[in-house]
Amino acid sequence: MRKILLVEKSALWREKIGNWLREEGYYLIAVRDRDVAINCLEKEEIDIILVEEKVLREDSFSLLSFIRQSFPDMVIIALGESNDSFPLQELFSKGVYDYISTSFAPSRILSVIKRAEEKISLLEENKDLKKKVAGRPSFAGITGVSEKMQRVFSLILQVSQVKRPILLVGEQGTGKELVARAIHQYAFSEEKPFFKVLCATLPLEILPREKPEEGTIYFEDVHLLPYKQQAEMLEFLEEYRFGKKSSDLRIIASSEVPLEEKLAEGSFRDDLYYFLNAVKIEIPPLRERKEDIPFLVDRFLQEIEEETGKEEIRVDKEALRFLIEYDWPGNVIELRNTLEGMVILSSSDLLTSEDLPDYIKKRQREELLGVKVGMSLEEVEKILIQETLKFTRFNKTRAAHILGISLRTLYRKMEQYNLSLRRK
Repeated sequence: MRKILLVEKSALWREKIGNWLREEGYYLIAVRDRDVAINCLEKEEIDIILVEEKVLREDSFSLLSFIRQSFPDMVIIALGESNDSFPLQELFSKGVYDYISTSFAPSRILSVIKRAEEKISLLEENKDLKKKVAGRPSFAGITGVSEKMQRVFSLILQVSQVKRPILLVGEQGTGKELVARAIHQYAFSEEKPFFKVLCATLPLEILPREKPEEGTIYFEDVHLLPYKQQAEMLEFLEEYRFGKKSSDLRIIASSEVPLEEKLAEGSFRDDLYYFLNAVKIEIPPLRERKEDIPFLVDRFLQEIEEETGKEEIRVDKEALRFLIEYDWPGNVIELRNTLEGMVILSSSDLLTSEDLPDYIKKRQREELLGVKVGMSLEEVEKILIQETLKFTRFNKTRAAHILGISLRTLYRKMEQYNLSLRRK
């Protein structure tokens, strides 16, 4: 039960309200004025304060100001005789949660306190969620400090407490299975089985014989399930989601593409879509959360050290810059595999840009050039010559060699495009 402070000048009302609330099992402290109330608030952990309107208005709402400054989440309920909407509106605008007339029945005050308790519980749950995920580079085996991944972490905690089907949507390599296992981990207070079903290769006729009664069934790549087998899957899901043995069974599905696209194509059943799409979590690709890359690199290198026996593997600044600026179409899995290959092939424990695969460096150089579809050949040629000169630190002979043209042609092109003959 919550601890309640009652501030009421009338001894009669202090006794009446105190008796009602104590009979309901509440711990109640009753005082008569503002100064005693402030002293009590400083020494006791109060959840709800019931305060007479006259006391609340004393000295330009000094008690209310103290509470709002020192205990911003405190639930304040005013007691009084006012029936005028204007002064009541003033109280609400200053943060008073509710107003109870002194002509109330005991059930009225109990009803308001119950609602206040629900509000406090919700605030505590939200604070707890934020503490669990705020600023953490890793959560349930998933690494991410970006705002988008912190949002995913919060959703994992929230959806783990509901028993509706959950759909995870994200590109290949974004970590959908890790998210599914994290939801499973937080859904059960004790260890339960986690069943992984590959929809692309599964003969669904075997499903009814498995008969799982508890734990989580994770349907991977549900977008690849053939249309004819989708009816079998729906029948199976309905039986075990809504049947008598479904109380401890969670259902999670994943898709690499939005199922709305499959629905529009006519390749996915609408009834199965509505069943699976009750709760959806979208997992962002790595290119949309590049601030996570340094943390992922650090985590993966630690794992690779354990696997290879190497120690203190590091990435220099230039190599890390390449890793951050690359778009990673294969997402987290591609990053992990790339680092593993670099460590295996490198003779040093310091990874540099020389250890990076050529396609990563080439891709970045192409992007840095600024060449875009729609440009004329002359515009492209000018950019290429200019960037090659910068790359060779304006060594014309080397630049001409890289471009595959004579030095004389290079000078002519530089004059044609009004390019400087020397480094600025």
